Amino acid sequence: METDPQQELIALSRNPLHGVTLTFDGTQGTTPHQLNAQFAQITPEPQNEAVWQLVDEGERYQSLITLTQATERWQLAVQCEGQGVFELNQNSLTIDWQPGGTGPAHYLQTMGISLFLELNGHLCLHANTLVKNQQAHLFLAPSRTGKSTLTALLTTLGYTLTTDDMAALYQTAQQPMQYQVYPSWAKVRLWPDSAELLKSQLTNQAVQQKKVHQRFAKQEISFAPQRTHAPTPVKAMYYLNRTEPTDSAESDQVTLTRIAPSAALIILMQNSMLGDAYRALGIEKQRIQALAELLQSIPFYKVSYPSGLENLPNIANQIDKLINNQN
Repeated sequence: METDPQQELIALSRNPLHGVTLTFDGTQGTTPHQLNAQFAQITPEPQNEAVWQLVDEGERYQSLITLTQATERWQLAVQCEGQGVFELNQNSLTIDWQPGGTGPAHYLQTMGISLFLELNGHLCLHANTLVKNQQAHLFLAPSRTGKSTLTALLTTLGYTLTTDDMAALYQTAQQPMQYQVYPSWAKVRLWPDSAELLKSQLTNQAVQQKKVHQRFAKQEISFAPQRTHAPTPVKAMYYLNRTEPTDSAESDQVTLTRIAPSAALIILMQNSMLGDAYRALGIEKQRIQALAELLQSIPFYKVSYPSGLENLPNIANQIDKLINNQN
């Protein structure tokens, strides 16, 4: 739906944002990082001078993300159902977003904040974060594989969704090494069939639902917003592996297996929030080392489960049982 970009981002700044205080008036925050933001017209750098581009195509949309560098400034240009530019200069962020179409909040809390945090030494993964018993569980999967629907269903089993699409990892000073995730965007975006399934399951919690864009039927499901900036320690990471159904009697079973560190490192690189932009950012070598250190401290599992929307409530229950058995 058409939104006012400035009002949307001001509203976003009032909520937790991956350990970042987004401020438009210089107010000091209590989070590890502060990003001083303003709205102003930006002269985009030429696309042919881009140091990195990401094209994401689906049956009903196409997104083009372009990263360029000018002196000490980084420009992240978004062309999708919403269009605009984020310009980052150390701790300052300038936003130039076109009215109409999808607003800038979703893109900022994923790509924009990832750019800022990665340059400040924090790993940002394409993952949803669910918290249960004061422990964070990160679920990773490529786009269009049902990650949002499945993780939203886990909220019916005592989990709290604290981030969608992006999880930023903060390494603590404790020994042995530990990691934390700060809360952020407690929303998911679903196509109508998934949204209808979720609506039938979410009978014990209040959620809000609205269209993402006038041209599409996709729905944005908002859960109760987080009211704390406090981080949660990471318990484990899970790679969601949806498989095609077979005639086997065990075809509806969910399995959870530990992934070897060498294979897990490749999966984490493939499911990093900024794709393969890290060489362009000049942080590729240290980032690979940081991912390897992460895997020495946090277990990484593959969750294999059968395809089929109608199977997801049962699959969520099985995943919950498997996770409980690991504790």
